[in-house]
Amino acid sequence: MKLNLYQGTATIIVTLLGSGIFIVPALSATYSGWTALLLWLLMALLILPVAFVFGKLGKLYPSAGGSAYFVENAFGKTLGKITSLLYLSITPIGPPVVIITGAAYLADVFNTTNLIPFIIFMSLIVFILNLISFHISSNINIFITSTIILLVSAFFIISLFQDLQITSHQLNLIKTMGIIFWCFVGIEAITHLSHEFKNENDFFKAIIIAIITVALMYMAATFSVLVFNAYGDESKNLSSFALIASQILPFAKTLTGVLAFLICLMAVNLYIASLARLATTFKISFKKALSAIVLTVLLVSLLKAIINFNIDLLIIYSNGVFVLVYFLVSLSALKLLENKKTALFAVLSMGFIIFTIGFDMIYAVIVFLLLLAVKRLKNLKFSN
Repeated sequence: MKLNLYQGTATIIVTLLGSGIFIVPALSATYSGWTALLLWLLMALLILPVAFVFGKLGKLYPSAGGSAYFVENAFGKTLGKITSLLYLSITPIGPPVVIITGAAYLADVFNTTNLIPFIIFMSLIVFILNLISFHISSNINIFITSTIILLVSAFFIISLFQDLQITSHQLNLIKTMGIIFWCFVGIEAITHLSHEFKNENDFFKAIIIAIITVALMYMAATFSVLVFNAYGDESKNLSSFALIASQILPFAKTLTGVLAFLICLMAVNLYIASLARLATTFKISFKKALSAIVLTVLLVSLLKAIINFNIDLLIIYSNGVFVLVYFLVSLSALKLLENKKTALFAVLSMGFIIFTIGFDMIYAVIVFLLLLAVKRLKNLKFSN
């Protein structure tokens, strides 16, 4: 079964909202207060050229290889292989954030701080979902997307009738920009599935509609978090929506917790689906790739629950990988697309974000340099 425009748009929105809608608005408020609203708008403007590039490339070069396939067509198989492996390096640092956030909200529903059983539960469901039809999951995405938009809209409307207490905050604009970028990654995940759309034009339309919708949702969510003071430390940031809901109606907290769990579940499901499909381009069976990826995500998530290190680190280092992949894709667009202006804007946008993130690019840069240095890359068989 192929995806239609509504299913595709809902799937991208779920991916971009993911765990981000339930944690990053609170993080951005923690680091920059009300100034975060302007930074959300700025990041949305910076990501639009990149969205256009992915939309055009996904239409012209549909492949399970996604970003790596674009780079390969522009610069050859070696850099294409490196891009694939670079994207796969996100496995231990990206999806665990979504798992941890979803588990935290579900644990809050049961009034416990023990995330371990919920992490295992989520990982098991994701494994099963990826063994069944992606079409079934996409239909669930439409329902979840509509629900989360209604929830965020309701919070925003209620926030408008609250007393505003605009206080000064210590600004960390650079860190805030880096954290906010996390919420706009995911375009590359759906690109790996571009060939599953019924109409090739729907893929491009779906990306643009989703970006606009997501930007509005994040700004509305950040406004609500600021108004209700549902931010400040990791405990509050991980359950910001539940804190807002508890101040509105008692039962709303439980409803919000369950919804947060579901949307995180579907987001990490797509994440892992795209990673597993990409891994198959290295002649690895889908089931083996899926098993290895889910196991890796599970172990890192459990490690976080046991050691309780700062989740910001996972987000920051994940961002570095995504930024570098997006930059490589934008450079590829300069060579592959007829419209050079759009590609140039994408390159400049990614270059600015790389400059902004700075030292937090360290994980991505180290992985990239190591991959360049590994001579065995020439022995890997890359298929489309």
